[in-house]
Amino acid sequence: MKIMLRFALVAAVSALSACAGSGGAKGSLSSSGGRPIWVEGESSKWTRALNVLGVGSGDDEGSAADRARGEISRVFSSAVSVNTTVDESETNLTSGGKTNTSFSQLIAEKVQTASKKMLEGVEIVERWKDSASARYYALAVLNKGKAMGAVTEKTTALDSEAAQWKTALDGAVDKFERAKAAAKLSALLKGRLDLENDRRVLGGGAFPSTVDFAAAKTAATKALAALDVIVIATGDHAEDLETGIVSGLVATGLMAKRGAPGDKGDLVVESKSGAQTVEGGDERWKWSRATATIALREGREDKIFARFDASDRQASADPGEARRRAAAGLAKKAAEMVTAAITDFFSNQ
Repeated sequence: MKIMLRFALVAAVSALSACAGSGGAKGSLSSSGGRPIWVEGESSKWTRALNVLGVGSGDDEGSAADRARGEISRVFSSAVSVNTTVDESETNLTSGGKTNTSFSQLIAEKVQTASKKMLEGVEIVERWKDSASARYYALAVLNKGKAMGAVTEKTTALDSEAAQWKTALDGAVDKFERAKAAAKLSALLKGRLDLENDRRVLGGGAFPSTVDFAAAKTAATKALAALDVIVIATGDHAEDLETGIVSGLVATGLMAKRGAPGDKGDLVVESKSGAQTVEGGDERWKWSRATATIALREGREDKIFARFDASDRQASADPGEARRRAAAGLAKKAAEMVTAAITDFFSNQ
């Protein structure tokens, strides 16, 4: 059984790992006396009113400290999900023969930079070894006041950018220009929301913005909805692919309608899919492979701006169930890749 990491570790966890061997290890190891109260997650010296606390345990001091830091990062975001399923997938995406960095990726990086700066303040302030079990414990502390400074600084920067794109959206006449501004404004609003969540964890209230959030969101939604988006799905698993593609479009704020080959629109997404029965190494399992080629076209110039191939192979004791699983996996891949392609499209307009 193959273990697949569905998501990469966010920068917060990376920052904590980077700190593992740094000067943050202040607490000296103690094994005398009874079990410290802080092992249960509470401390009169390091109160939760002023700090975020994390307790970790391990077979050695280093692993206990790493887990304590990890507990603090978990408070801010859950980054990794592990699935134990028989799963094989392949995906390939091209856009004009080059790899683009989208605006939303840049915003996510800015938010992660704030998180990294914030979490660099994590310190290991207490260490204890249970002599009976030979288990090590560590207490990690993040001062809320210091951490809030990093979050506030980045929030202010995002507000400034959001104001610029709201002005661009209000002044644009062409619907693609409006959609571009709307997509970038939406990415900024999402990034700010992530930072607001961190503020709440740190005990801070809402941070006043120079942008009217409700008005900005309404304007962005209206601008994206103004585009005529067509989805044309043919071949095996056409309905599954259509569902996945629409899901990917909705994730970017776009609404779509079903079309037929030859239909025109502002944006057209076409998919051709197929299904094959494949051999496996164990006769108890029946394998099915689902494949698709998906192209995204801009209607103004009738030009393909992204094309990708995706496939998913799944197994089950029942051939029909294997086919269904492969189709579902392919649809999920299609949703993710369509979202990425649309985001890149608007980012690079």
